[in-house]
Amino acid sequence: MTDRRPLLRQIFDAAVAAAHPDVVLSAHLRPIPKGRVICLAAGKAAAAMAAAAERHYLDELGLAPERLAGIATTRHGHGVPTRRIKVIEAGHPVPDEAGLQGAEQSLQMAAGADADDLLLVLLSGGGSANWIAPADGVSFAQKQQVTRALLRSGAPIGEVNTVRKHLSRIKGGRLARAGQKAEIVTLAISDVPHDDPSRSHPDRRCRTQRRSRMRAPSSRNTVLRSTTPSAARSTIPKTRAASPATPPLRGRGLS
Repeated sequence: MTDRRPLLRQIFDAAVAAAHPDVVLSAHLRPIPKGRVICLAAGKAAAAMAAAAERHYLDELGLAPERLAGIATTRHGHGVPTRRIKVIEAGHPVPDEAGLQGAEQSLQMAAGADADDLLLVLLSGGGSANWIAPADGVSFAQKQQVTRALLRSGAPIGEVNTVRKHLSRIKGGRLARAGQKAEIVTLAISDVPHDDPSRSHPDRRCRTQRRSRMRAPSSRNTVLRSTTPSAARSTIPKTRAASPATPPLRGRGLS
């Protein structure tokens, strides 16, 4: 029997190489703004995406280094050298305190952006675990407990991300709300079939929808509720209605 593994490995490696930030990112980056470029990245490719953005703006376009800043929060072991964008290596799939730091600093940087700035958000698989910002009334330990319960439940990633949005101060458009004074551009590398952003990047949408399109099946939802702290339990959607929505944004250039 012919061993197909070398061919399959070549196909896999070619696909990954074709989607590498060094290859695909620069063509989609905006021109230099009047103010700063603030880069906020999350996910396993966050540092690589941030480094590619740095090369584009600093080397190809000649942006002054002091006008570029940002934070890239990536999985432990996935950091790469950068010049202006701080890299934080954080937990995945269970979040850790490094991810808490990365998310908080990212929210602060977004809130400090003004109308002349470009807020460049770079997302890749794993970003939902790397950016951890528990909603009011939910502790960091409780957020970790919910994540473990979700992983044990066997829920598809889309359902996991639906719950994550309800427990977060950064997901579901809340990062965009923090930085709404600036022009906001989101570029994402998807790692799920059909590139559904609700499954791959719950942070990617500029606002959550008025009605939740996903919920955990009732049997799995029961398991989640029985293992979830009471402070967080009420935020897990029981039905397709009852999805807290971020009010419409009036920011500029959302994409």
